[in-house]
Amino acid sequence: MISIAEIRGIRSGDEASFTEVFNLYYAKVYHHFLKKTRSSTTAREAAQLTFIKLWEFRHTLSEAVSLDTQIFHIATGALIDYLRRENTQRNKVAVLAETSGVDDVSPTEQGQAFEAADYLLSLTRSLSPVRKKVFILSRVHGHSYKEIAAQLSISRKTVEDHMVKALRQIRSMLT
Repeated sequence: MISIAEIRGIRSGDEASFTEVFNLYYAKVYHHFLKKTRSSTTAREAAQLTFIKLWEFRHTLSEAVSLDTQIFHIATGALIDYLRRENTQRNKVAVLAETSGVDDVSPTEQGQAFEAADYLLSLTRSLSPVRKKVFILSRVHGHSYKEIAAQLSISRKTVEDHMVKALRQIRSMLT
């Protein structure tokens, strides 16, 4: 059983408390994901992502709510994030295969896709740091505006504004 002291320890950055929680909950989270996804790879990746998020957002842990509840709340978001990223990757590969007219994507075509992505990232260099981060989180990592707003501690409307201005600036560089 995890006590309030361990929650406080994690919140303060105590790695021993985090390790104890990891060892206690990893298998539970993994099996929860395995039951939902029926994929050991997805379950393993999503479980890892859960504990990465637990550590990154440890300052938001509450002593008033059980750690079990908080971990599975984080786990739900981690699974959604993981599946969204996987779907985005699959869509990119499908688009690449579609544009090439072949079912299998050759290493050359993969290289061209990576060059295009690199070119896009080079276009973002002229953006302000926050605008660049918003753009990359949205267009490269596939996060929703709501997720970006939460991650960067800004409003959803501010995220929308940054995206509009980033796209406008990138389009002007292309013309």
